[in-house]
Amino acid sequence: MINDVKWVQAQRHASDWRHALDIAVRPLITFGAAAPCYLDGIIENTLKWGSYYLIAPGIALPHARPEQGANHNQISVTTLSTPVAFGNADCDPIWLLLCASATDAEAHIRTIQRISQWLDSPESVAMLQDAPNDAALFAQLTALR
Repeated sequence: MINDVKWVQAQRHASDWRHALDIAVRPLITFGAAAPCYLDGIIENTLKWGSYYLIAPGIALPHARPEQGANHNQISVTTLSTPVAFGNADCDPIWLLLCASATDAEAHIRTIQRISQWLDSPESVAMLQDAPNDAALFAQLTALR
């Protein structure tokens, strides 16, 4: 799913959880995998249900429903230079955002399976966190295939 460096963003700065979501979803919107309203969907869902997409300490999988603006199946990967709080004591602060755009439930499940493979090893996760730039982050993700 990550076949080009355009889908990754290393060491970005976010002031809060909304800013982090804006940064994380930006490649999906910029390159057409999601409509601009997709970010609004994620934020609306977060305000309604809380940060449902926090999957492990430091790691978020922000996504919205397909009808909230998913155009194509794609993920973007963003690391934050300074982690931010999303309001969940078990997972905060968040430094890795794997933003998913899935057009149906089957694609969503495949995306989660792929991400689970990436996150299976603490060493792999640490390498993602240490990537200093987009090219290095892309190389680390490519090596995890």
